[in-house]
Amino acid sequence: MRRNMKRLTFRAICDVSRLVILSLVLAAYSTSTAFAQKQAAKGTDSDRRVGLVMAINEGAAGNLTATDVVFRYETFKPVVEKALGIPITLVAVRDSKELRRSLATGSFALVLSRPADVLAEAVKDHGYQAVVSSTEPAHAIFIVRKDSPLTKITDIKGKSIVTPDRYAYMWRIANAMMRDSKISIANEQVRTMSDQAAIGWSMESGFFDVGVVASYSGVGRSWEKNGGRVIARSPEVPNTPLIASPKVSSAQVQKLRTALVSLDSTQGGPAILKTIGITGFKEASSTSLVDLIAWLGDLESSKSQQAGMVQGK
Repeated sequence: MRRNMKRLTFRAICDVSRLVILSLVLAAYSTSTAFAQKQAAKGTDSDRRVGLVMAINEGAAGNLTATDVVFRYETFKPVVEKALGIPITLVAVRDSKELRRSLATGSFALVLSRPADVLAEAVKDHGYQAVVSSTEPAHAIFIVRKDSPLTKITDIKGKSIVTPDRYAYMWRIANAMMRDSKISIANEQVRTMSDQAAIGWSMESGFFDVGVVASYSGVGRSWEKNGGRVIARSPEVPNTPLIASPKVSSAQVQKLRTALVSLDSTQGGPAILKTIGITGFKEASSTSLVDLIAWLGDLESSKSQQAGMVQGK
């Protein structure tokens, strides 16, 4: 009898335990389901907070490595992140061909570049939009020594000319200026150099009759101050534009534009701008970038024309 009572008691305890465990499982399931539903509801917000990639291109000149460039923009990065409300990953891209490929495939959500032509092509062909550009005026300038007899661009025909790398931003502007003056760059004595400082040194040393540099380069800023002359100056061209891909909404673009345009008047802003070598930002127009490409001419057509002229010599 006692054994039967013990068995019944044991069974009752087991039944109660099962009920308790089942209740706990159901409670845990309900809690986890509710949590999952909340997370699902937040899914869209989580998607919005996925980081974007911002590329920096400072041209081929200079001695900064990709790591140096990224570190240089570390104080600028939080300004962009705060404006967009999302994390940003910085990458440095020095090669213009690589930059063009990445822009064509949409690898970067944001791109800031001193040479503006590659970005202008992305605006024209791949749906990017202009955000801001540097407030510093930008021109390609044709420089000569103080004692040079040359006084205008048409005088350079038949002279020795040194320019930045072929198809670089300043080279393309020089090509357009010469074309407009009925001078073919392919038919002239043109040498190219990657470093504009080297162009300045070569001109000072008398190795060439004419040099082409950016007005915002070290040489461009100091040439006339040091006694040299400028015989031709391009129309003002876009300087260090920032463009955004279709991944960035119009509302985000406007917030970023507002933050950057006012950066020079915010606490710590001037120091950030000085670190990245920019005087300040102004609102940029996508139309002005498209107009730039129209004036410069299609790069591939330019390459074909150059090849044809060289073969025809």
